[in-house]
Amino acid sequence: MVTPVSIVILIRSIEKGSLELWMQERVEDGPLNGLLEFPGGKIEVGEDSHQAAHREFLEEASVSLSKTFLFKIKTHTYKDRSVCLFVHFAQGDDVSPANGQWFKFNFNEMSLPYKERLPEVNYEIIDDLLNYIDRHQRAGMLENIWAQKS
Repeated sequence: MVTPVSIVILIRSIEKGSLELWMQERVEDGPLNGLLEFPGGKIEVGEDSHQAAHREFLEEASVSLSKTFLFKIKTHTYKDRSVCLFVHFAQGDDVSPANGQWFKFNFNEMSLPYKERLPEVNYEIIDDLLNYIDRHQRAGMLENIWAQKS
């Protein structure tokens, strides 16, 4: 069985060459315990992925987000479960979440400095997001990522 899950990548401090992402340490009885991850959780019956993303971010980071943007959908199988990840992102420049911290990512190094600290699937997700933002920034179109419909 594949479980639908919404996650939120909160982004701030986009500069030439880097940005910061909000992550929390996972606490569970399982293989992901102690790894850094994005706030999120199961999509409940009657919710769409955006509603679940907002609810989960409020539950896990104590912040009500005004808008999230669907970035990608990725199915992944862990040793003990399969998930369909609905990956959202949100602007975090004016947000102070709880239960985690900001981590700096460089567009050249991508997720490489965080090897062994993240769930396997997050390397691809982070690298894809960094490439997406870098392309928009280089084209002078960074504001367009915040203008899409949610």
